[in-house]
Formats: sequence, C-alpha cells, structure tokens
Amino acid sequence: MKSAPTAPEEAAMSANITRRPRSGTVHTNGQDVFYEIHGDGPPLVLVMGIGYDSSLWTLHQVPALSARFRVVLLDNRDAGRSSRADRPYTIADMADDVAGLLDALDIDRTHLLGLSMGSMIGMEFALRHGDRLDRLVLAGPGAAPARSAVEPISVWNWVKANDPSGDVFGAQQLAWLFSSAFLRNHQAVQETVALLASNPNPIDPEAYDRQAQAYLQFDALARLGGIEAPTLVIVGEQDLLTPPWTAREVAKGIPGARFELVTGDGSSHVMPLERPDDFNQSVMNFLAG
Repeated sequence: MKSAPTAPEEAAMSANITRRPRSGTVHTNGQDVFYEIHGDGPPLVLVMGIGYDSSLWTLHQVPALSARFRVVLLDNRDAGRSSRADRPYTIADMADDVAGLLDALDIDRTHLLGLSMGSMIGMEFALRHGDRLDRLVLAGPGAAPARSAVEPISVWNWVKANDPSGDVFGAQQLAWLFSSAFLRNHQAVQETVALLASNPNPIDPEAYDRQAQAYLQFDALARLGGIEAPTLVIVGEQDLLTPPWTAREVAKGIPGARFELVTGDGSSHVMPLERPDDFNQSVMNFLAG
C-alpha cells in the first residue's frame, strides 16, 4: 500500500497543481473561444495578433507574468483552438469576444496586453468595456489601417490565399516582423520556422482573410480620447509593420498614455519574442503602477 504523502510532498503537489494551466472553451458572441489560465493574482488578459494563436505567449510571457498575475490566454476567433467564423466581423466583435470570456470566467475587471492586431482589440475593448479595464498595454499598435491606401496585411492576405506551400508567406512574415539581427542568425531563423510549422492548429486562408478584413477596416484614431484606462504604448525602433510614428500617433490620442520606445537589436514588431526580458519587465513595471 502506498504511504500517505508527507507535508513537503503535499506542498509540492499543490504547487504543481497551481502551475498547471486551466483551460477550456466557452461559447460567447456566437463563437467558441478557447482559453487557458496560468498562475494566480490580478487578472491579465493577453491578446495575440493576426494569424496566430495564444501559444506564442507561452514561450516567454507566461513564465514571467504568471508569477504575479492570473494570466488569461485566448485564441481569437478563427485562430488556434477557437471556432471558425461563418461570416465577416470587425475588431469590435473580437473585443466583445474578450468581454464574453470574462463573463464566463466571472472576471469583473482585468489588465489587458495586446500585440499588433491584439492591440487593436485592446483599444476597442477599452472603448466598449472601459468599466472592466484596469490597465492597458498596447504593443506594436496602429489605430487606423483603414486610412492607408496600401497596407502590408492586404499583401499578406493575397499571398496566403495563393501560396499553397506557405513558403512565400512565411518568408514575408519573417522579413517584416523580425529584426535584421535575428534574420542574420541562421540557426534562430531555422528554429523559429520549425516552431511555427509545428503548430497543430494553423490558420487557413479563409480564416486569415476574415481576420485581415477586420484589421484593414479598423479605424479608432478619432475615438482614442475616449480611453480612460492608464495605458502603456510600447514599440521597437526597428518595427516595420507598425513603426514608431504609428505608435506615437496612438499614444498621443490616448489621454495620459505613456510611450516607450525600445532601441537596439531585437527591437522589432515581435519584441515579446526577440527581447522578452526587457519587454516583460516594462509590462510588469507599468502594471505595478
């Protein structure tokens, strides 16, 4: 007969249970939204950008942020383990998905961190559900792609639909999203390509098109003054997709927003992957008030 666990063993078992993510799917706003919860503490929702699921947050952000926060990951509609939409939608619809998930999880208020399109969802959440938002972090944000005659996302969308192998699409993503220092590190590039290729739930062209249309139609620039939550806007000097001037435009539009420019190697659109320690520290410092 197996003996009862000792007190230290019970403590270790309890710690392991705490560290194990809680996950599930909730039906809200006409979608099945997949989520994971890591850690305990004040809620912090992480929202990913176009075409990717929440698994990218688990590489560097979850281990650091879940030590202080109850980190809530979600797969946006049309991505990852969430359901595929059956009609066009807007960034506002995606923000309402976040609100519906909070309802299902009995979370009244939360911090929110959004990257790229996730920052657009964060802005719209702040405007539509401001009473549920404590602090807002916008990484690599743009507030008005709809005002541009030409947008990289429209090109990516065409390539996604006409590139069966995915090689051209992947190369474009690497060239636009990562820094020159990263692109010169052949091993890092190969490892990243392998990581992205191993995703068991890649986004299909039709789903990508729906996300892209929501992205390309987004324009919140004239409404940013309605965001009341304390806000950090963080961008890298080497960000090509949403360059510093775009992020400054966002910060200037939000009353009292803090603007942070990250410089040097790795200061790309995907700073959470290239400069995770600096990025995580900036986020934690801001959320600590």
